[in-house]
Amino acid sequence: MAVPLDEQILGLYKELYPSEAYLMGFREYAGKVFIPTRKSLSTGLRKIKALRRGAKTDLQKKVLDAIEVNFRLEEPQPVLDNILGTIFVHLAKEGVHEKHVLSLLRNSSKAIDATAVRFSKKQIPVGVKALTLYRLGGIVSILDAVKKEAKTIELKSECDALKKKAAEFVTMFKLDGFGQGRFDEVERVFKKYGFDMGRKKFYDYALKRGFDYHETPEELEKKAISWIDEEQSKFRAIIAKLAKFYNCKPTVEAVTKAVDSRIPFKTRELLKVTKTIRRVVRRLVNEDLVRINPKYNTRVIETPSYLTGTIPTGAAQFFDTFTRRPFQVYFQTTDPKRDPDRSVSSLLDLLVHEEYGHCVHHSNSSLGFMGRVNPVQLLPTLLSGPITEGLSFNREREFMDVVKSLERKKRLTKAEKDYVELMGKYGGLKLTNLEVEFQTRRWRMVRFLRVVGDVRINTGKQGLLEFLDWAHEYTGVARATAYYQLFPAHEGIFPGYATAYAVVGQEIMAIEKGIRDDKKRVKFSTYLCSIGYPPRSAYRRLLQDYAKKLRKEKR
Repeated sequence: MAVPLDEQILGLYKELYPSEAYLMGFREYAGKVFIPTRKSLSTGLRKIKALRRGAKTDLQKKVLDAIEVNFRLEEPQPVLDNILGTIFVHLAKEGVHEKHVLSLLRNSSKAIDATAVRFSKKQIPVGVKALTLYRLGGIVSILDAVKKEAKTIELKSECDALKKKAAEFVTMFKLDGFGQGRFDEVERVFKKYGFDMGRKKFYDYALKRGFDYHETPEELEKKAISWIDEEQSKFRAIIAKLAKFYNCKPTVEAVTKAVDSRIPFKTRELLKVTKTIRRVVRRLVNEDLVRINPKYNTRVIETPSYLTGTIPTGAAQFFDTFTRRPFQVYFQTTDPKRDPDRSVSSLLDLLVHEEYGHCVHHSNSSLGFMGRVNPVQLLPTLLSGPITEGLSFNREREFMDVVKSLERKKRLTKAEKDYVELMGKYGGLKLTNLEVEFQTRRWRMVRFLRVVGDVRINTGKQGLLEFLDWAHEYTGVARATAYYQLFPAHEGIFPGYATAYAVVGQEIMAIEKGIRDDKKRVKFSTYLCSIGYPPRSAYRRLLQDYAKKLRKEKR
């Protein structure tokens, strides 16, 4: 439970991340944004270090380290991400509350001014410039949405003023030919200007102190390539099966096209399909994968246009963590200019990852489904990425194994029968299972490629375009897919974040393999998504201990 220093860490977190504090349920932070001046950043680092000197537990030390690393990233795009995210959170929680949004926009303007001053005389690498340019479209779209709902001239004027200021800010980082940031546009831009992230010195520091990785970048890259090599034969085998069925070339692109076109859903139908399958899948998941607490509350919505630049496929957002009624929003992107899922199997894979990974993780942990956790363990620091991404990544594989097992089961439960019946409407269980396996293994390849790409482009070992060429040649994954699933979103979030998915996911899988009993495996899966976001090393120890305890239990 919380001790005085834990409370101080929580207090400092709210001070340094007021928009996150509002997101987590502290209403007094509505309309507030951290203004990143040189002075405020210096003061923040001093306070972090003061608490770090008094830290007693491994959790306290590593959480404070992660907060410090986040504070030390000297790049311009986070200010725009923060503004966009904060405005969206306010709209999602309370609509256009004139007083709060007015304060928010004015503080956001000050944050842009402060960031412009800090970067006015700095040389910004081409890759970072591109990440910053990607953020403008989202800012413009969300401010247009606010202006449309605004009732006062004052708020409408602030929307226009902030749009203008954001547009002027990104001109500091202009790249001729960037356009809307489509893959073909940025490919020409990077060929013209070259590619660099300027993170070589920062990257290793971010991995160790921010994400709790003990491996070197080279060791992480080596691990990821070994996972790719291990997955290749299974991936190629499923490609060959589907290519034979569809009478198409045995390539990722050809099979993806065939799977997507088998039932040619219109864009406007995709969200409806997800909501249809979700009603059945939830009962199956709760029975065969992970227990979901009875107060679970997740809303499924189409990704707003102003968020598609950073959510190319789908995402989850957590709200009111520190209240009695936490809830989640599951975003599904349908914008054809991004990388939306178009088939039942890919929609299933996304649903399992975002909702029955991320959303259940947040809900079970926030509500103390298997016992209350330390409040510091619930803070969304850099440490939380590897944990929630890793378990969500592994959940896709768990789901694949469960639905494939339904082909062999002689006696099905009501939830299992309903799933089989639903899949009958979409081509039958065997065909949809083949397609689910294709999607799961494709995404496993993408997640492993993210590690390799994250390491190579952040250490300067390889440019982005060169990495895309290698990735396509080595795995068959389309260059555009590898691009959208690595660069605009994940590299914009933080150097090292793209690595978060695969490493912890593989560690969970290795521990889980030692649990043979299905009921115990469900208990294990429930435990691992009910203990918040401890540091990776602590999380691994907790899971190993719990798995050992389960193995000793009698059936």
